[in-house]
Amino acid sequence: MNINIVQILFQIVNFAVLLFLLKKYLYAPILKILEQRAKKIQEGLEAAEKSIIEREKLEQDKKRLVIVAEKDAHRILEGARIRAQKVERDLLEKSHQEAEKRIQKTENIAQTRLRQMEHELERKFAETVVSTTESLLKDALSLKEQKSIINHQIRRLKQMKIS
Repeated sequence: MNINIVQILFQIVNFAVLLFLLKKYLYAPILKILEQRAKKIQEGLEAAEKSIIEREKLEQDKKRLVIVAEKDAHRILEGARIRAQKVERDLLEKSHQEAEKRIQKTENIAQTRLRQMEHELERKFAETVVSTTESLLKDALSLKEQKSIINHQIRRLKQMKIS
């Protein structure tokens, strides 16, 4: 077995050149591609984490906005309810006032009519008393006595009316 040193050196140089070429043209680009891929994966993971954080933040904002909107809606509804109650009270008060005015007006009209009827009744009663007294006393009393009795009765009727 014959060992040839030149051939071993040539094999070593060949191997070194092959190693150098593989490292320069194959291993370095593959490492570069792997690093780029790792970098892209890392960037994708960071972007995913950012989007998760952003989504959580948006969810919190959404919840907060929903709570604010519910509070605003409740406040608006409460305000509308209060305004409706006020309008209802105002309408009731106004209708009560109008009813009172109508009742007062009706009472005034009724009192006026009652007074008119009383005056009419007094007038008719006085005429009836006068005519009855006149017819009864016509022959029995003188004209002066008749007028005195009639005036006395009229004063008496007026006093009864005042009482």
